[in-house]
Amino acid sequence: MENFFNNERIFKSLWKWKTHILVAVAAAIVLSVIISSPLFIKPKYKSSGKLYPVNFQVYSEESESEQLLENIRSVDIKFRLIDAFELDKVYKVNRQDPLYKTYILDKFNKNISFKKTEFESVEIKVLDENPQRASDMVDSIILYFNQMLQKQHAVKYLEVAEIAAHDLEIKNREIDSLSTIMNELRSQYGLLDYDTQVEGATTGLMEAAAKNGNTKPAKEMIENLKVKGGEFQRMQNQLMEFERVADSLKIQHDWGLSHGTKKISYGIVVENPFPADKKSYPVRWLIVFLSAVATLFAGMVTVLLIDFIRERNSAE
Repeated sequence: MENFFNNERIFKSLWKWKTHILVAVAAAIVLSVIISSPLFIKPKYKSSGKLYPVNFQVYSEESESEQLLENIRSVDIKFRLIDAFELDKVYKVNRQDPLYKTYILDKFNKNISFKKTEFESVEIKVLDENPQRASDMVDSIILYFNQMLQKQHAVKYLEVAEIAAHDLEIKNREIDSLSTIMNELRSQYGLLDYDTQVEGATTGLMEAAAKNGNTKPAKEMIENLKVKGGEFQRMQNQLMEFERVADSLKIQHDWGLSHGTKKISYGIVVENPFPADKKSYPVRWLIVFLSAVATLFAGMVTVLLIDFIRERNSAE
């Protein structure tokens, strides 16, 4: 093997076979130019957009941009985009194939990517044979993302509103029932406000007795207060508490309804997509360069091996 790496022998072999090597490299260049042309490889155009997260609530250690990235990668968004742009036809994947979802998602992930940037935004990149479609797909992803988040939050807030409305209905029935009983006590016993009437009846009785006046009305009120006053006071306090709870439930219901029906964005577009005027794939010069280098290296190794084997055979 020492003889194989002899510099003089290597240079002689390469010089002897230079024409063959150059022809092979030229052929590789021509072939790679043809193969990388639109006849064999359809050119693809890149469109991109950037979103900055807003109106997110941090539930864990994930940052807002990480939550945005996790949501925008949702399979629901992917299949909505696939259906909207008929990507099964674009990617030539048969919907009747048992592995359709696996194949279409594999094609999707090769042409559409999402990544977090150093400035906490999320970049969306789409490669497609049609530059306008690539741009429209980025726009649609942003739209579908906002709609999905709006729907998720609407479900959560409207659930709060629904529970509050149910509890409020029960509480209002309790208030109505309690008010009916208290109205009966007011009608039968003349009870309006326990504390005020106790003070008034006591004062009236003392003044009437001091002046030898008619103490009967005051005594009747005191008697009514003895019989039903405590019950009326408990109901009065209970009614105030029920009304306080009802007011709180009404506020909670209105808050949930307001948040569940409003339309807000969860990503600010900091870079709008646009149809590219220059293809991004394939990079023809790189294909041609790598093909030429690979052919040159393979040719050099091949001729060196041929000469080395011939020399060994002749020496034996």
